Amino acid sequence: MTSDSHERARLSEYNRWLRVPSPSGVLMRWFLAERGMFFVNGPLLRLPDELNLTGAERILDVGTGRGALLRLLDRQLPFERDPVGIDFSGPMLKLAAEDEVRAGRPSALVQATATRLPFVDGSFQLVLCGHLVKHLDDDGLRDFLDEVYRVLSPGGLALIWDFAPTGLRLLDAFNQLLIASHVTDPYMRTTAALMRFANEAGFPFVTDALLRPFLFPPIPRASILIGRPPEEA
Repeated sequence: MTSDSHERARLSEYNRWLRVPSPSGVLMRWFLAERGMFFVNGPLLRLPDELNLTGAERILDVGTGRGALLRLLDRQLPFERDPVGIDFSGPMLKLAAEDEVRAGRPSALVQATATRLPFVDGSFQLVLCGHLVKHLDDDGLRDFLDEVYRVLSPGGLALIWDFAPTGLRLLDAFNQLLIASHVTDPYMRTTAALMRFANEAGFPFVTDALLRPFLFPPIPRASILIGRPPEEA
């Protein structure tokens, strides 16, 4: 299976889960809304202070879901330029658009795949990507990191986080089943593995982002902060 067909297979599973009424689907939609961000993305709410954001940065959120993280960051800063959120899922972007209307502060929402970002080179100072790379095989992850490098401006940063293995066989098997209850075969990678892929992609700045704690689900996260150099010939 090619990287593109792998992504589309995951998208089909994901959209089917969103469309079919089920307790887990309702719970997922709640956690992806603003009121759920404290539980699933709590460490990201400290981002303006930890990265010294001013609001002048142009931000891209890859796998934006309902766009809740961007709206919460906007309230803290606020943004001088509208951020951009992309997601491969049409049903999820529909929810995001409805939330944006209610919030009265729209972001630009774009349906696109993480491995083919529809933006010109050097478009963003910060790229965020949470809980998405588990859906990418190794080739897809390489393509994604190449695209992140391309769309970042010189000196730009990218923050990537997702579920990580614990190193305990039985617990990892249980966590894998929990994550894969509706989307099969997730790729759980350690921080060291993500850093290795980023180094291979040519990022000169790669470090452990040390994002924690995440309250829900109670599964460890791997996280990296990567960046392009300020000046490139």
